[in-house]
Amino acid sequence: MSASTMTVPRFPRAAAVAVTLWLALALVAGATGFLARLPFPGPQLIILGLLAGTLVAATTVPALRAWIDALSLRTLIGINAVRFVGITFLVLAARGQIAPVFAARAGWGDIATAALAVVLVAAGEPRTALRRGLTHAWNAFGLLDLVVAVGTATAVTLRGTTPGITPVLSLPLVVIPTFFVPILLASHVVIFRRLVARGSGKP
Repeated sequence: MSASTMTVPRFPRAAAVAVTLWLALALVAGATGFLARLPFPGPQLIILGLLAGTLVAATTVPALRAWIDALSLRTLIGINAVRFVGITFLVLAARGQIAPVFAARAGWGDIATAALAVVLVAAGEPRTALRRGLTHAWNAFGLLDLVVAVGTATAVTLRGTTPGITPVLSLPLVVIPTFFVPILLASHVVIFRRLVARGSGKP
């Protein structure tokens, strides 16, 4: 197929509108203190709902799935560099502004995931079985890190630990649980699917 006949799918307009609205609502929820005041399990249910919605949209909406499938594996891995934000958790814990147990688990896990993502991107596409295996291991670790972070945040909330996780539910960090976490969790699912397809010889 010639370059002139190849087309790269555009990000669907409807999806762009939905993502913009989603981000705007997340910012409003943080700015107004809505999420911080919402009793358990309100925030957890919202995050779970956002994750489910993201996964459903990414796998069942044809135009959106085509756009995602056009992304390189390196791009899907590379977006996890945003998880260097884990450094912020450690800084807040050192200042006594966030639960230390949450900061330690979510912070160091995110930093490790982000650093390894940079290494994998620099190494290029995982074309060999060994590199696919390493990418699988990183992907599983990154997914587990997010699950542990959400689980720890839930445990901290239930125990009424002081300090808690209020900064994560307020501006500017509110975009992490309400926007980036669902997208990153969905990206891990997509990466797993892509790796399995490559292992079976599919493009």
